[in-house]
Amino acid sequence: MKIIALIPIRNEAWALPQSLACLSAYFDVVLVNEQNLEDESSEICRTFTKAALLQSSERLMCEEARWQLLDAVRDYDGCNMLWCTDADELMSPALATQFFDRRRDELKPGTVVECLYYHLWSRADRYRRDGYPYAPYWKQIGLRDDRHMDYSRARRLPLHEPRVPLDGAAGTLRALDLPVLHLQWLLAERNQMKQAWYRCREFLDGSKTAAAINQSYSGTLPDSRVPTEDVPAPWVQDITFPDLAVDREQSWQERDVLGWFDQYLGPVATR
Repeated sequence: MKIIALIPIRNEAWALPQSLACLSAYFDVVLVNEQNLEDESSEICRTFTKAALLQSSERLMCEEARWQLLDAVRDYDGCNMLWCTDADELMSPALATQFFDRRRDELKPGTVVECLYYHLWSRADRYRRDGYPYAPYWKQIGLRDDRHMDYSRARRLPLHEPRVPLDGAAGTLRALDLPVLHLQWLLAERNQMKQAWYRCREFLDGSKTAAAINQSYSGTLPDSRVPTEDVPAPWVQDITFPDLAVDREQSWQERDVLGWFDQYLGPVATR
């Protein structure tokens, strides 16, 4: 059984060296779906011998990129362990080693692995401890492939879908001692633009009203008063964090949103 990480990326150079370093320290293969990149992500990937690039010139939704990754990973023989992650997530190689060494025999084909998912909040040594949807919660991230399970690929706009195929799962294994650290809220400006991109994309799809969309995303608005806790030292003893100065740079989501304003409202709307 190989342990293979699957990562969809679009302009993730700011965090890619750190995430690939963590994954390469334990995983056998890191399969990266790179789409229409405008930064040095491809060059970064090529510096890691375990990284295998799946290149796409299309503009795909993240979920659609995961579909392609699942199809591609089945070119590897056997029922492998698939780890569906993102570039802005970090996980201790030491803790991953301990988990897979200890629980490997329980990973039968069709088993879904859940990890506790922590949102780092404003600084790298603190995480948010309460408040939906950003309190720690169990997230389905791994799947011991049975080579039959698949994503539902029917939605016209597949947003916020499960990370791994779930239909037909043989069971769930909770990795209590393998926390996943999400970096999104360390980039306050970019994160808000990302949420604006989601709102605009759903509005352009036309299936929801603006009021319904705004209500759905209301929990993503910034709040400086939320309770946080210290990140335990063992979670980060063998990982490093990216430079957060990228938060001051324009993201591809911001360029898309401004382009939509120009297209649908006229250039004056962005001045």
